[in-house]
Amino acid sequence: MSDIKILEREVLFAVEGERRPRSLTLPVDITATDFLERVVALTGRTELVEVLIEDEEVTIQGDHILFERIVVDEFKLVHVATEGKIKVEVTFNGKTKDTGFRPSATMEKIIRWAMGAFELEGEPADFQLKLGNEVLAAGQHLGQIAECKKTVRLNLVMKIKPQG
Repeated sequence: MSDIKILEREVLFAVEGERRPRSLTLPVDITATDFLERVVALTGRTELVEVLIEDEEVTIQGDHILFERIVVDEFKLVHVATEGKIKVEVTFNGKTKDTGFRPSATMEKIIRWAMGAFELEGEPADFQLKLGNEVLAAGQHLGQIAECKKTVRLNLVMKIKPQG
């Protein structure tokens, strides 16, 4: 048996308004507040005030240990974001519905909401979201495509399935 204690771990995280994730090696006992301070120092963006886990609605409070919220065998991206939700307007067949999501929301979560809002049958995999002409992957996060705006307009479309 080994008595080696892990003192640091790498965390992969997304910053609201940035497409590419970042990573930092941090002490295993770092609090959400200390993590946030490091990200603000790294990015120079003082408007970043919330720490979230992918698809969760509740922010990680300042005194909580960050790595206690990260499940090792289940990959979920950590998010650093500005305060509050992003208004998402989804258009489908000429109709528009809107609601607010945290920047940590995946496109799959938004598709599931839109299917309910438009009373659509099927599976989330039958649909995709588009931002302009760009098709968004189901695992992409809202904060990464929102470009630091608090309103995003998306189009819900049926996925084209090849015949053959």
